[in-house]
Amino acid sequence: MKLAIRPILTALLAVALSGSIALADAAGDFESIFGNEARKVSASSTKIDDVKFAAKLLQAAKDMPDSPALQALLYERSSQFGSTAIAGCDTALQALKLLEETVPAKKDLWRQRQFEVVKFRFDKSYGAARKAAGQPYMDMLEVLADAKVADGKGTEAKTLYSRALMVANYIKSPRAAEILAKSKRANAVVAQQARLKSLRTKLKKNPRDTSIRKELVVLYVVALDNPAQAARLLTDDLDEITRTYVPLAAGKLETLDKSICLELGDWYYRTLSKKASAAGKPVVLRRAQGYYQRFLESHTKKDAQSYKVKMALESIEKVLGKLGPPVVSGGGTLTLNLARGVTMKLVRVPAGKAVLGSPKSEKGRGYGEDQHAVVIPKAFHLGATEVTIEQFAAFVDATGYKTFAEQHNSATILKGSWVMVSGASWRKPSLEFKPTPKHPVMCINWVDTIAFCKWAAKKTGRPVRMPTEAEWEYACRAGAATRFCFGEDDKALGQYAWYKGNDDNSSHPVARKKPNKWGLYDMHGNVSEWCPRKLRGGGWGSGPDHLRSAYRRQAQSHWRAANMGFRVAIGSVTPAASSK
Repeated sequence: MKLAIRPILTALLAVALSGSIALADAAGDFESIFGNEARKVSASSTKIDDVKFAAKLLQAAKDMPDSPALQALLYERSSQFGSTAIAGCDTALQALKLLEETVPAKKDLWRQRQFEVVKFRFDKSYGAARKAAGQPYMDMLEVLADAKVADGKGTEAKTLYSRALMVANYIKSPRAAEILAKSKRANAVVAQQARLKSLRTKLKKNPRDTSIRKELVVLYVVALDNPAQAARLLTDDLDEITRTYVPLAAGKLETLDKSICLELGDWYYRTLSKKASAAGKPVVLRRAQGYYQRFLESHTKKDAQSYKVKMALESIEKVLGKLGPPVVSGGGTLTLNLARGVTMKLVRVPAGKAVLGSPKSEKGRGYGEDQHAVVIPKAFHLGATEVTIEQFAAFVDATGYKTFAEQHNSATILKGSWVMVSGASWRKPSLEFKPTPKHPVMCINWVDTIAFCKWAAKKTGRPVRMPTEAEWEYACRAGAATRFCFGEDDKALGQYAWYKGNDDNSSHPVARKKPNKWGLYDMHGNVSEWCPRKLRGGGWGSGPDHLRSAYRRQAQSHWRAANMGFRVAIGSVTPAASSK
């Protein structure tokens, strides 16, 4: 046995030593190349020396891809020198982003340092510069708060949300109300988690206590929307209704008989919703909605029963419209890891029915918008935002892909007019504004979107694809039958979209406006979004008529422009069926 282990230990020791040697070599190289200058800069009383030295180290790191240990050390030192002054913060942040890619094992450390740099810049800035620094600070506070909620750390999340809300109010962000609402919903989730933990502990001590078991079952079904977990707790001493309906609710909706769907719809709507808390009410009503819709799909008779169900659905939709999104803790979203530190969030879009297109009386109605009822038979996931430059860059870095615009040209705005410009591409979509990594990717044609999806699918093991037109409009409306997801009036458009009325002749970072009721951002405006050979949603520079939920523009696969982008879907392709 000792003889068998010895080679393994020797190999492990060799790996450890090689790592230590690499670090020692990197430190020695840094000292020989930059040591004297680093000491002089550290001793200097002016911060401009730190800023210049940080930029020098950053460029040196980029020039040494074949010396990974030294490259990582240079990035780290660059971030340290850059973060000593406001003028060096951009350099520091860039270095830390690159560290995420080169040393992903320490990703959490690099992100924590990014947060410290962003906070430092906000705290030390004044006037207009402070307001400009507020946006990224608010974003990072919100992301950290979301993570704390997911971990069940409610107290820490509350502190972070409070700071995010303070910054949002200071910079007059339109997302202040959303952050406040998210904070309240998060508190409800945390309270549910605390109650869940308490009940589990009590049940462990008293496994025969029927009242505790029943409360725990109800919590899983009503508040946490997890009937499968509730079914595992069922015992013969619980009431017959609970023992009957909970296992049925744990089954897949598409496999249930219509009579069962009707019974489950009634149970959720007429019984559970009456007892549900404010946090759980949207959960059970959406369950009831799904069962009722499934019932109507197979029950074609125009009888008293179908009439009752339709009346119940109308009532549910009205209540849900007032309650807003349900309280969820990660169950309604899906996060893809695209590359080192680059992720993509998708939102679950429920199965259901809707009337797509526009009535003849709709203001701004265009060609090809005849109304038609559709059924989305299966839930799917859709990007919470349009694909960003950062996400598309991860694809390009991994594959070396060149877009059509890079090989030819792209339409972009120049002195108020749209013209084809050589050199305009996703890397530089306009000569008149400079996008950030959080802007939607632009100058993308249909072929480029397919290439991205194929890579993302292979990278993540998920069926990443483009949404169909029916899926896109269904998700955009989020249950609304009006011109826009929020209603009819153009005056409210600025709260949800970047368009001709507020865009300053440029696109904007994603998720800066209000989402629709299903948590999808920028479905109206910012960039037009590709669906199979069609563009939907309108973009910056577009008027209100082109931002309507029903608006659709014919397009050829090679078209590309600085207001064209896309978002992706995940799920088996389920073409919407016409509803009779």
